[in-house]
Amino acid sequence: MLLAVLLCRPNGLVPVELMIDALWDGGVPKTARKNVHVYISALRKLLEDVGAGGRLVSQGSGYLLLVGDGELDALRFRSLARAGREASGRGALASAAGLLREALKLWSGPSLPELRNSRTISAEAERLDARSVQVYEEWAEVELRLGNAREVAETIDDLMELHPQRERLRAAHMNALFQLGRQTEAFAVYEEYRQFLAGEFGLGPSPVLEAQYRSMLA
Repeated sequence: MLLAVLLCRPNGLVPVELMIDALWDGGVPKTARKNVHVYISALRKLLEDVGAGGRLVSQGSGYLLLVGDGELDALRFRSLARAGREASGRGALASAAGLLREALKLWSGPSLPELRNSRTISAEAERLDARSVQVYEEWAEVELRLGNAREVAETIDDLMELHPQRERLRAAHMNALFQLGRQTEAFAVYEEYRQFLAGEFGLGPSPVLEAQYRSMLA
């Protein structure tokens, strides 16, 4: 659990108080701060045993774990996603799609699934998961610009079920279906989302999505 907290903020200071919140999640013992120092010592010993003892650094009121870009999936994901966005921004769509696809391949399901009983780690995991959905949306939009609607249409359903409120997913799904000549299904995606927003939040789709829908009707 302590290692997970440190790896959620690689190369960044993790305050001892945050470690305490993650490890005990309420019901904090009086010896919590002392226990953290004991766990840090044990973790440092484990790292020393594999030749990485200098990685765990004490700094001010916390600790940081030094990690290279190629050593942690989360860092590699961030690097690939950034490169993909940059490629898209300069119009290199095929390169952007490839980079974003490589980033998405690093995901095999929800992050830190066995440690989500800790609210602190669960919050960090949800933040990571949200980034993966955002990168999927970016990848889907690039693929649609390249005319590769089929792959988007075949991979988007599960994410839409997990994140029904995300409009970019709905828009990408509508576009993919429309490009494939499945207009009726595209319109059904819009209508389902409209009903979802009205029922859950008393709202309607954004003007951008509504304009997309009307352009498809024209």
